[in-house]
Amino acid sequence: MSTAFLAVGAEARDRPFSTSRMVVRPVVDPFDTGSTTGGGGQLSKVQIERYRCAVEAGSAYGSPAGAMDISCNDEEPYRQDFNPDNELAIAVNPKVPTHLLAGSNDYFYRFNNSTGVRQAIVPTGFFTSFDGGASWVDGQVPMRSGNGAGDPSPAFNGRLSGNTPQTGWAMMAQLENVGGLGGPFVSQGDVSVSHSPDGGTTWSEAVTVMKGNGAALGPANRATFFDKEWLTVDNVPSSPFYGRSYVVAARYLNALHGSYAESSVYFAYSDDGGRTWSRPKEISGSNALCTAQSTGPTGECDEDSFPIPEVASNGDLVVHFVTANIESAWETPGEYEQTVLAVKSTNGGASFSAPVVVANLEDGYADLPWSVIGRQTVTGHQIRWQSPGTITADPSNPAHWVVVYNDNFAGTHDAAPASCLDQIPGEAPDYNPCDAVTDTNIYMAESWDGGASWNPRITLDARPGDQWFPWADFRSDGSLAVAYDSNENIADPGGDRDDTFNHVYLTIAPRTPASGAAVATGREALMPDGTGRQPTEQVDISVTHWAGQYVPESAWPAICGPDGYTDPPITDAEGKDCNVFDGDYTGLAVGSDDAVNIVWTGLNRFAVSPQIDAYTGSPHDGYAQDAMFARR
Repeated sequence: MSTAFLAVGAEARDRPFSTSRMVVRPVVDPFDTGSTTGGGGQLSKVQIERYRCAVEAGSAYGSPAGAMDISCNDEEPYRQDFNPDNELAIAVNPKVPTHLLAGSNDYFYRFNNSTGVRQAIVPTGFFTSFDGGASWVDGQVPMRSGNGAGDPSPAFNGRLSGNTPQTGWAMMAQLENVGGLGGPFVSQGDVSVSHSPDGGTTWSEAVTVMKGNGAALGPANRATFFDKEWLTVDNVPSSPFYGRSYVVAARYLNALHGSYAESSVYFAYSDDGGRTWSRPKEISGSNALCTAQSTGPTGECDEDSFPIPEVASNGDLVVHFVTANIESAWETPGEYEQTVLAVKSTNGGASFSAPVVVANLEDGYADLPWSVIGRQTVTGHQIRWQSPGTITADPSNPAHWVVVYNDNFAGTHDAAPASCLDQIPGEAPDYNPCDAVTDTNIYMAESWDGGASWNPRITLDARPGDQWFPWADFRSDGSLAVAYDSNENIADPGGDRDDTFNHVYLTIAPRTPASGAAVATGREALMPDGTGRQPTEQVDISVTHWAGQYVPESAWPAICGPDGYTDPPITDAEGKDCNVFDGDYTGLAVGSDDAVNIVWTGLNRFAVSPQIDAYTGSPHDGYAQDAMFARR
């Protein structure tokens, strides 16, 4: 059973709302279709894309000085107060540091409660602020084709921007597909980029940069599907490539009957603000360590995901990504642990170096527990988990690069015979065939020679419990800002780590090659200050991504959900409403004023969905996934 499809393909190919494991519940009321939108009739894609609303700092939404909901949760005419905003990212205008652009997966639902069917149109949501996050415009980026987008990657082009926010050249990369996030098959997985010459209020039709083909999330042979795209711009005025925009993505290629073949990293660039793009090309290259192959030749590093590009202050471009090709890093045979690699270009992407090893990860099949939807998770939860993190360049030293990531290096991993892999994802209620126990920490790898070589892992946060989904950026003085999720109370009464969950902002002092251990100069749990918000994240009571809709009661996980949790008429409901998807990513960007801007998926606000919970007979309730923002 051990194939690279599971190692890399599952990580990228399982969309947040896949129905492949959903169990259709009994009809609660055959006379109630349950078809609802929370406002907006039939949810026309054109209407959704044209709709704009706004939020301002205040008691209802909070403030940037605390933690502010920017997702405009009104119910009319097209919005829904329970719909998720997740997988958030943020960018800052290099000329106007109070001009901000964020993006999200922005869900619009319809339900039919007599059949259990849910449908979603999922455009890329944008959030634009001209005043440092005190107020926001919330809308949707147009889709060129299909009914699914998302995976937002915002950026600004400084060369094409004026000196005011309203003349900033904003850009948003996204994925587009046919079939959407609610279907078992997804076709035509494209990468596209839209631009906005008015600072992120009105957007062009998306330009296709990388074009997928066929049902690559289905049974089609030779189908292609692009995923995990990321956009950056060379905004260094002294750079010979000032204003050049770079997009990278993993290109998933199917073999016979839709089996996994490869997923190499592809690259394209634009010199006109995203209106036209170069022909995409493969850049993940070869390394003698890349010996494990599904279809390619030995040495080719082509089973990859999560590429992130970054530009140094001298115009050099480094792309980091993870690969499952390096078999020598697997402690348990066949577990497909990933390795972080990096490639570098000094000529604007005309050519790239061979990939070099940044860090080996403890994220293989034998390294973590599994969830009810067949994804790796952390102990005591059901959220899907991934390790790659991000790369950032020190503006005070173009040779200094850092990759920040999370990993189960300190936890219990590789604790069972390799035969445990044949039992993945395991049986209810534990879903842990390889006896893993997580203690995921935040680490960094550091390069002082422009990415040519990397030092061993350096711990940034090793508190008890788990930390995950970090994002990092440098200030002008070389200090490092990091934001991530942190589950900090492993000694709660049930022993399931679920009672304290925060979003954390960490600062690391400037470093030199001889610095040694990292020195934290500040650590803050980001608490929302809006009305009706819980101070901590309610990660295990979800209104939209709850375990009980995917599996029957007999398959609910054992240690998930608050101790003693009930959901009348169910008295022992631990595991029922556990979140299987908590938003995946954190976004962080430092502006030219050294202000730190952070976005994440917050689960602090209680909401009620129109979807009937067949176990209770009532609309399902829980905590919503809101787009949260803080500025420090």
